[in-house]
Amino acid sequence: MMGLADMERMPYATDLTDEQWALIEPLVIGGKQERVARSATGAPGSCDLREVVNALLYQNRTGCQWRLLPHDLPAWSAVFYYFTLWRQDGLDQRIQEILRCQVRERSRRLEDPSLVIIDTQSVRVAAGVPKETTGLDVNKKTPGRKRGLAVDVLGLVIGVVVLAASAHDNEAGIALLDQAAERCGMRLEKVLVDQGFKDAVIIHGAMKDITVEVVRRNPDDKGKGFVPQPKRWVVEQVPYAPPPSRPRLRPPARQRGLPRLLGLHRRHAPPPHHPYPHPAGRHGTGRMNVHELLRLLQTEHDETVARADHLREQIERLATTLAETEARLAELAATRKVIDHLTAPDDGTAPTQTATATVYQRIVTTFNEHPGKVFRVRDLHEHLGLLTDEPSINVTRSRLGRLVRQGLLEQPGRGRYQKRT
Repeated sequence: MMGLADMERMPYATDLTDEQWALIEPLVIGGKQERVARSATGAPGSCDLREVVNALLYQNRTGCQWRLLPHDLPAWSAVFYYFTLWRQDGLDQRIQEILRCQVRERSRRLEDPSLVIIDTQSVRVAAGVPKETTGLDVNKKTPGRKRGLAVDVLGLVIGVVVLAASAHDNEAGIALLDQAAERCGMRLEKVLVDQGFKDAVIIHGAMKDITVEVVRRNPDDKGKGFVPQPKRWVVEQVPYAPPPSRPRLRPPARQRGLPRLLGLHRRHAPPPHHPYPHPAGRHGTGRMNVHELLRLLQTEHDETVARADHLREQIERLATTLAETEARLAELAATRKVIDHLTAPDDGTAPTQTATATVYQRIVTTFNEHPGKVFRVRDLHEHLGLLTDEPSINVTRSRLGRLVRQGLLEQPGRGRYQKRT
């Protein structure tokens, strides 16, 4: 591939530098080699992929129509073909993930964040955008679309979602939670949101074992206007380019992708004992051994998946044992209650307590001897030879109700009792 010095045209301000192209060239060229190997003719094609990326960056920055791309860039049909192909293949997402991991490691952080910040922003759209994909944000009185972002503490994009401005923040929050959980894995622990997100997002996060914290405004800041919130303010600083006056022929979900993928706006010194090859390569050629990086990432991924499967099996086994133990404890507790009510204590009790225990024993014995018979309270008193006055019947009715609640008896009808089968 030719460098800037080998170009036959004057460079544009949006063109890739040699250092930037060295970062993504193995991924772009590797994808093309796979497609050539699968093709029927095996022809590699004559289109310069670096110039294709330059054309995409030019179109993204200027917002021009595809057919109005400059003549010194590749044909618009070829540029649009590769744009559609890479979007469907997910190449842009893979590039973004690798570059994000590099920037985080240069900042002496782990590849995947444990804290993510989510926010939405309603923006006006360009002229000619289909009305079916837009709406009105009733809170901000803004017609257009709603952009949802999930970023880490460095402001690096984790997930993006674009909805109509009339959509609730919960809809965007749930979609962003799914993206963040998929791309950050088990390391993601906490998500910060503003007060526009309601219980639906918190519940969805709890289902994924993610703590969703709503950052509320300080009451002391009331009347002071806009006051940035610590940590959550980083999502507000993610660059956003307003749409141009002319219509764009593609949805803005991808309009802000490639500049973020290839941006080198954050300069960080590499940490000591860097675990992966330095972007300059082993021989200082200015090219990164991306294949080696991918191999190391895949090895760590496989080891993490194996550990996760092992821990998941242990959790399932412990959960099963815990459920069986809790069920057994519940049975023992119920049995203990029944025994306590039916037997008198050994350390001496009042005669009324002993008499009560004796009555309980006689009642339970009667139902055990007649398991299928239905007793009324008065019939049970006559069967046991107890007093049939109203106060005595009310006391027995209370005792029968307690035995029903403990599961020893059941009521087939009002005022009727029999042994539970």
